[in-house]
Amino acid sequence: MKLLSWLRFEWDLRNLDLGPVELARQYSIRRAIREEEGIVRRTIQSAFSLDADWSDVMKRIWHGIDEDISRAFDSRDARCLVLTHGSRIIGASTLSTSPADLVHLLSGPCILIEYRNRGHGTALLAESLRYLGASGLETAVGLTRKNMPAGKFVYPKFGGRFSSASLELEMAHF
Repeated sequence: MKLLSWLRFEWDLRNLDLGPVELARQYSIRRAIREEEGIVRRTIQSAFSLDADWSDVMKRIWHGIDEDISRAFDSRDARCLVLTHGSRIIGASTLSTSPADLVHLLSGPCILIEYRNRGHGTALLAESLRYLGASGLETAVGLTRKNMPAGKFVYPKFGGRFSSASLELEMAHF
């Protein structure tokens, strides 16, 4: 199996400076409820599969993402935040609050294609980091593929530091 090149980002949640991150009144971010698991799954799958940057590996990575979504709704250490436009879920971020986990932004902030480039990913990342910090984590970790917009424009925000050289990982559950 061909290895994927990943970038690992870290945020120091003890000294997190989120600054003002505002959404227009018709948008909100909140914790997902169990009954929304299917909608969250479809939202995250759509965000990845309709993105040309991910389409080449979507079949390889979906199983792992799908497991993380299930975990976010089944585990006490994993959670999910959703971004809504009115009552419609337009984005989601699955999270792990376990300090022992290697990654805490499980899906990363996933926004439906038609809602991108409006600051929604930044807002969802900010709330995800805020949530992880409030859960007691001192450091949060997120992964993205090399040369992706998330690694260039979103993850460096709020003090996100690229940690170590790029990682060549064969994700066993992917």
